[in-house]
Amino acid sequence: MLLLLVACAALAVVVAFSTLQPTTQTQPPTQRLAKLRVSFQPSMHHVAYFVMSEKGWLRVLGVEVEEREFPTGPPQMEAFAAGALDVAYVGAAPPLSIIAKGARAKIVAVANTEGSSIVVRPGLEYTGPQSLVGKKVGCYPPGSIQDTLLRKWLRENGIDPDKDLQIVVQGPREQMESLRAGAIDAAFLPDPHPQIAALRGLGRVAINSGQMWPNHPCCVVLVSEDLIAKHRDVVVKFIALHVIASEYVTKPENREDVLRILMKRLGIEKGEAETFPGTTRFTTDPRDPAWLEGLDYMCRVHYELGLTKDPEGRVVRLRASQIVDVTLYEEALKLVPQIKAQLGLR
Repeated sequence: MLLLLVACAALAVVVAFSTLQPTTQTQPPTQRLAKLRVSFQPSMHHVAYFVMSEKGWLRVLGVEVEEREFPTGPPQMEAFAAGALDVAYVGAAPPLSIIAKGARAKIVAVANTEGSSIVVRPGLEYTGPQSLVGKKVGCYPPGSIQDTLLRKWLRENGIDPDKDLQIVVQGPREQMESLRAGAIDAAFLPDPHPQIAALRGLGRVAINSGQMWPNHPCCVVLVSEDLIAKHRDVVVKFIALHVIASEYVTKPENREDVLRILMKRLGIEKGEAETFPGTTRFTTDPRDPAWLEGLDYMCRVHYELGLTKDPEGRVVRLRASQIVDVTLYEEALKLVPQIKAQLGLR
């Protein structure tokens, strides 16, 4: 009887092992993320990330973070589409073209709305959009937030952006130098560059983007779907940190700390940093109906401008619902109190 019981137990172990083994082979445990590759641009719009990085809050992620700065969104999205980035603080417009071509990415949070301005050189009298006819206007590359806004606004005012003026494609630093040299008549820049241009006597702010398109979408947090699928927990923690940092930058008691971080990250003087937040409005919630409506309208504008094309080159109309994932944000909100406590914040 004893021998029979031992034999039965041994058989049960063999059967159990043979049953579990295929599952273990076909569903290996998710590998630990070795490095999180995050990108951003030299703008006040991305100050939430600067705060997260400078204050050491990224340690909460439990993973090494590799940072890359890009001058504008389109080249940033080229790197993203090539698989060189996991997370991008970028305008809402540049991702549209790569997603239309098949890039697997989702907007998971908002970084800001509005926050750009047109600066005109000294001596140029600005009385409205017609003042730019026949002029050279510096702007970010096609597909960027600034290029999208500028073209939409000009067309609405009866001006053909390809015939009635010359749009000079430049990054922020090049536009500042071109204004200084008198090589362009105006520049369309995100904060703090318009304010800095005015302080340095390079021009004056003629109109801000909120006047051109009230409450328009601007920058977002874009994440690769591969990262979401394999390391959802890291993405959720990152979004929670973004929410916490965005709240931090808007509190008056943190202003001096935020200015210090901006001076370091953007290489600007104290007086220039003190223009913060400029015309930028900080917000994070991708569930906001008004913001989603604005993003959907931006998709329509890109379609009308022929900027969103599928892999076969056909112009396609994207929808906000296709490119935004709100579930991660909702999960992140539940983590915010816990991470705040971990960081010693109230």
